[in-house]
Amino acid sequence: MPLPIEMAGPPGSGDRRKVDRARYYWQSVDWEGLMKAYPPPGLYETTNGRMSADEMRQLQSARFIERVGDAWKLPFYRDRWTDAGLEPGDIRSLDDIEKIPPFTSDDLKLAIDRAPPFGDHQPGSPEFLANTHVRILTSGGTTGLPRVTLFDAWALEVQGIQSARAFWAQGLRPSDILQITYTNSLANAAWCTLSGAFNWIGATPMTTGSGIVTSSERQLEYAKAWGTTAWFTRAEYLARLAEVARNIGFDLHQLKTRLIISHIGPDADGTRRKRLEEAWNAPVYDNYGTHEIGAVAFECREKSGMHISEDTVYIEIADIASGAILPHGQTGNLIATSLYRSVPPIIRFNMRDLLATQPRETCGCGLCTMKLSNFRGRSDEMVKLRGTNVYPLACMEAVSRDPRANGEFICVVSNEGEGLSLREKFVVRVERNSPSVDPVALQADMETALHRDLGVRVDVEIADPGELSVHTGLGVQNKTKRLLDLRK
Repeated sequence: MPLPIEMAGPPGSGDRRKVDRARYYWQSVDWEGLMKAYPPPGLYETTNGRMSADEMRQLQSARFIERVGDAWKLPFYRDRWTDAGLEPGDIRSLDDIEKIPPFTSDDLKLAIDRAPPFGDHQPGSPEFLANTHVRILTSGGTTGLPRVTLFDAWALEVQGIQSARAFWAQGLRPSDILQITYTNSLANAAWCTLSGAFNWIGATPMTTGSGIVTSSERQLEYAKAWGTTAWFTRAEYLARLAEVARNIGFDLHQLKTRLIISHIGPDADGTRRKRLEEAWNAPVYDNYGTHEIGAVAFECREKSGMHISEDTVYIEIADIASGAILPHGQTGNLIATSLYRSVPPIIRFNMRDLLATQPRETCGCGLCTMKLSNFRGRSDEMVKLRGTNVYPLACMEAVSRDPRANGEFICVVSNEGEGLSLREKFVVRVERNSPSVDPVALQADMETALHRDLGVRVDVEIADPGELSVHTGLGVQNKTKRLLDLRK
């Protein structure tokens, strides 16, 4: 005989009958309503993925107004918007979005400082937590505590659906075994991937985690023994696995790899992707996502730009200096507005990621969406060097093109001299493929290539394989650092 269950009222209803009751996750989401609002693979391709521009605009505007209503309830938005001269009711449709001031991760850090531990930008009271399924995930945290973002069940499931849409468009199917080399930790990427593959496609995930959890040699052993057919991994770690395979005499082509889901990064001429695909004998697909908003955009098998999940996010591209919204084709800061998140609302978040949009069109895959360019760097990592803006990730293409380098690098910025003689020193440290590579010749050629790509001369130092991982975090953390700032 099943035990009786005492249920709570909806969050915020004031129903506080007991706090020691069990709350079952499956009862926290209207699953049919979720699938209708945010169709997963098998439905998305014939519904929201093929909406006309007018239909999509109408849907986005309705969801945007709902999120604005959520945001007015929180001090973070209410105070910022009031200071900007806004009142409730001033924002009536998506046409009014530019009246709202954008914010950055710096503003979120201040919000947490004002109202620890979760900040005044999201609901986080004990009563709210007691009545809502909530997961704590974080972003950043290279110094001090990481930035906390709360995820309710709705946000978690929509992010899983976003990921599943991407994976499906790239060819992942229920018969696949997906090896995930992101660690299931406080970071979000691995959880989104697990949910998308397992819950919303039915593929078999293998959560090996990063190199510090499962060594690179073991990753390859598991892939061979258990029949991995698909990978979810960073391009940097994909290159690292190829290097390890070469060093231990492991033939990557013996694996059953059908496809690789990745974040390729700057790769304007396709050299990086080509080298990875040749090494792995499988297609590599690019994606763009954020901790707060999930899998924002993804390539399909056409590889002609990344489809934006427009029913889940509204994207603007802003000029770095003026903040003016740019037309299609121009690179600037990506400003994202989540159309599904209430915990917390995310409205006009300047990600400071450099990308460009492409206009809506019907793709060869059948989807009709706006698209994003490849990721081109971060504006907040810009270094002003002799009057020229230098972005560390802009070095990636030159490093990837040279077969004598293994693709790993880090930019080191420091101060040199004193007083009027004080100047910034910018050095790009690049790993060579092996100790047999002539460091003098590689250094000279790399300085020439970087001068051509960056428009300013920089110094280059050659490092041995694996030497930079202590700084980049390759194989240890979910993100790879490309800038070491020693000026502070």
